[in-house]
Order: sequence, then C-alpha cells, then structure tokens
Amino acid sequence: MLPRTTMTRVGIKDVARTAGVSVTTVSHALNGKGRLPARTRERVRRVAVELGYRPSATARNLAGGRTGLLGLAVSQADGQPFVLSDFAYFAQLMSAAASAAIERGFALVLTPPARGAGPSWSGIDVDGAVIVDPVRGDPYVRALREAGVPVVTTGRVPGDGEDATWVESDHVAGTFTVLDHLRRRGARRIALVTSPLVTSYAIDGERAYREWCLAHDNEVLVAMATETLTEAAGYAATAALLRRADPPDAVYATLDRLALGTLLAAESHGVRVPDDLLVVGCTDSAAARAAKPALTALSVDPEAVGRRAVQLLADLVEGDPPAERRIVVPTRIVTRASTRRPARTA
Repeated sequence: MLPRTTMTRVGIKDVARTAGVSVTTVSHALNGKGRLPARTRERVRRVAVELGYRPSATARNLAGGRTGLLGLAVSQADGQPFVLSDFAYFAQLMSAAASAAIERGFALVLTPPARGAGPSWSGIDVDGAVIVDPVRGDPYVRALREAGVPVVTTGRVPGDGEDATWVESDHVAGTFTVLDHLRRRGARRIALVTSPLVTSYAIDGERAYREWCLAHDNEVLVAMATETLTEAAGYAATAALLRRADPPDAVYATLDRLALGTLLAAESHGVRVPDDLLVVGCTDSAAARAAKPALTALSVDPEAVGRRAVQLLADLVEGDPPAERRIVVPTRIVTRASTRRPARTA
C-alpha cells in the first residue's frame, strides 16, 4: 500500500514521481487518451487512487480553453419586475443548480435580470448559461445564442424551435391534477388566477385549464394578474372574481404568492376557506405552509429542475451531446387545509 499524502494536495507530479512515469503519461492515463500499454494505464490509475489524487477543475478547464464558470439568470416580463429572494421557487432552484455545477467542476455565477439588453455577468466570460422562465422572444437567450454560448432554459422559450434544450415542470399534467382534486372536493365553478401568457408555465397552465373546463362543463373563469406578481396582484384578481354575481367556489393560482393574495381577498370579502372557497397555489413554499389556512400546493420540484438544467448545460459545454435535450419533471399535489373538505363520493 502506498503512503497517502495528508496535509497537502496531491498533484499530478506526485503521481508521476511515485509511478515512475512522465506527467504526460499520467495525464493520458487518467483522461483515457494517448497510446499507452494497458498495464501502464492501470498502474497509473491505481497510484492516483492510493495517493488520493483529484484532478484540478481549474487546470482542466484552462486546458480545455474554458473559464469553468456557468451563468444563471432569471428572465422577467416587461413591466413585471420582482425580487428573486421573494420567491422560494427561485431560491430552491438556484441552490440545487449551484451544487450540481460544483459536482461537475464548474462554479455558478448569478446575475440579476436586465431587460432590453444582452446577458451580462459583470464582464465575466461564462462557458454556458441557464436562463430561468424565459419569456417570448427572450433577449437573454437570443444574445447568448448569437454569441455561440451554450444555453439551457428552465421552461421553454414560447415559440422556440425543436433544437432548443430545456428542462421544465409538467404544468399540463399538474393543472389537471389540481382541477381534478378540486372537483372531487365538490367544486363546480373553478377559476384560474394566472400571470400574463409570456412564459411556458403560464401558457401551459392556462391551456390545460381551458381543456379541462371544456371536458367537465366548467365555465371558463380566468383572472389575469397584470401587476407585479405579488400577493397584491393575487388579491386584486381574486376580488374581481368574488364580486361576480356567480363567483367561483374554487381558485387555482399559478404562483404561490398569487394564491396567498387569494386567501387575503377571501378573508376581506367574508368568504370562508375552505367552506365557501377552495384554494390551491402552484409552487410550494414556507409561506404556503404557514398561511391561515395552510395552502394546498402543486409542488413542481424546483431542485430537480435546477439540477437537471446544469447537468444538461455541463454536457453541452464539455462537448458531450446529452441523451435528452428536453426533460419534463413530474409534479405532485400537497394537500393542506385550504382544500380539506370531504371528497365527494361517486
């Protein structure tokens, strides 16, 4: 057994010296390159393992002409700015993305969105980028592609071509799941509170809602949150629904903060949740769990979305075509008090 270095990092020269070969031979043996005898390749690899040698990601990136940096930005629709830290979904996605980047030997650089301009990571060159929730005709995505930078989006760019690479939650199936859940609990006039139809998740959710309404003879009741995507926007959209002569008996909101606004609107209008109104929000969060009543949520697994997006991007950057260029992440409903009404029997 070879002695293991403990206090200092083992370098490629240490492996070469112990194995009695050149640094080039070690590099070829560990990278699967060059014409080496199988015995030599195996011996170098064994020595590297026993010494505890780990390749330097920085050196590997420099050798490959890369920076070792991946960018991540969240797109925003014009007129709808928001603070990323106010949304649990983005924090969860970014945390998982950062961990996945480190696992692949990259660092993740976050940037605030800058509408009307190309991508900028404070003048830092990146090897590729993840764009979260791209809008129709997204300027970030367009500028990156024009510069020849690999791009993966979380959510499709509406109207994008078949060659695009993306990861997204299954909002179509998720919307059907939510609406079926509400119907089983007695709802017969289900409304949708949603954001403008400029992102794939909003487009998919609204389309699925209309298809479901047609199949179940449910009147289409759509209220659009046209302000910033906050509780105030959800309150205003829901209040308009509740002032109708025939108000809804259930609301599905496509963002958790819009759903929290729905709860506030119901309270201010004397509408009891869940007795008079059932409420579900898309995306789960600590705020949804702490709401009064606790909010039933469609969990869209942002951690899986962020992780898979970075894995796809790393494959593209490293020149390894991914087996899948379009990945759909399953969703699940988390039932809480806001819909905890006895289910109807058949």
